[in-house]
Amino acid sequence: MAVIDNYKEFRDLAKVGCPPPEISRMVLEKSRTLGMADQCGIRVPKTKVISNSEQLRDLCSSFPFPWVLKPRNKELTVEEIKSSFLKTAAEVNFRFPQPRDFNPPMLLQEYCDGVGVGVELLIHRGECLAAFQHRRLEEVPYTGGVSVTAVAESLDPVLFENSLRLLRALQWEGPTMVEYKIKPEDGTSVLMEINGRYWGTISLAIAAGIDFPLYHWQVLHGETPSIPKAYTIGTRWKWTAGHAWRLHDLLITARGSRSARSELLCSLSGAAKLLDGSTPDPLFSASDPMPAIFDCLQVWKQLSYADTNALLRRLRNRSRS
Repeated sequence: MAVIDNYKEFRDLAKVGCPPPEISRMVLEKSRTLGMADQCGIRVPKTKVISNSEQLRDLCSSFPFPWVLKPRNKELTVEEIKSSFLKTAAEVNFRFPQPRDFNPPMLLQEYCDGVGVGVELLIHRGECLAAFQHRRLEEVPYTGGVSVTAVAESLDPVLFENSLRLLRALQWEGPTMVEYKIKPEDGTSVLMEINGRYWGTISLAIAAGIDFPLYHWQVLHGETPSIPKAYTIGTRWKWTAGHAWRLHDLLITARGSRSARSELLCSLSGAAKLLDGSTPDPLFSASDPMPAIFDCLQVWKQLSYADTNALLRRLRNRSRS
């Protein structure tokens, strides 16, 4: 009740750019989002709710590998296991050598191979005011995650209609990105999740000609935005600090994965493209370099923290053995 009361209080003082809490929670809790998508006839990954690591071991013989283990709720993220890609029962035992509870519960999903595609929409009173689509070219982790290189592409009418139908069923208002995995060989799509907020590649849409934040501000203030009928297909985007993160991830994973070694070689061969300036990084600017510097420092801090924790876990495991 406190959250709802705060929402009403803020709504009286300012233009609130998100739906009420009860609607936002439908998107924040991934299992509820997937359930609604299934009701709308949209294909979703095979999913189970997991409350402890022993359930994972029980599912090794009945739930086909590879797996993706991720938080059920975006609000309550267990940082130690924010997302895990598990290919075998041996990896499950290595990742969770001791029984542990997941509080809050986690989602176990079948791994869906394919290309990551985001359909971004601005919804106002049930109508779509602006739409945009991008394709992820490189991600971290390399098996699927956060974009580090992306490109603007034509809006797929099927993905657009599915996204709009789902968002209307959720009574969503405001900006959002609906994420899919697309199989290149046959074009079939699987819904992965909804990001009910401004997304990391928002600057790609702006660079291509769709200024979601401006249109959002205008409609909230009773103005009629002038939205172009088309945007520039082929506009590219990169996250330089994210590429360093991805390279770090590949270097660690390559020791035990042939696909990671292959991806690492491709990344190293294309590293020169990051420096030639042909694909701009929205954070880098000669007149204001501090955002990019802080971003690189933040990624370095996160990687150092993760490496330190991994080293401590190894030392603890050795001492126990």
